[in-house]
Amino acid sequence: MDLDKIVEKMQKGIVLLEYTSLISGEKKQREMTLSADYVPEAKQIKNSNKWSQTHNDKLICYDIEFQKWDDIDKDTILSWKQISYTPHRMTHQIPDETGEQIQKDYKQKQKELTELNPDGD
Repeated sequence: MDLDKIVEKMQKGIVLLEYTSLISGEKKQREMTLSADYVPEAKQIKNSNKWSQTHNDKLICYDIEFQKWDDIDKDTILSWKQISYTPHRMTHQIPDETGEQIQKDYKQKQKELTELNPDGD
């Protein structure tokens, strides 16, 4: 697993991270980021020079849905994929039937990408 690549992609946007929870032992898929574009200003870490993402056992990243920082044991990461969103508007650009770019609601895109459904339907 190329952890440097994961960190690089998280610094630029959102990554769908699949990992095994150390607490429950269950597989989880979470949308995580390190980009200030997706972290509320009040929750941003201003001085992170003391922490090295690639030289520690834990990957510290921001969970988009639960809006909190989380630490993921690097050995539990199963897979990952980059997800591209437009910062601040939280919409996703997709082509419609005619090839035109339309904006798709963030929650709908999240529902399609993960099996999580925060609205309960």
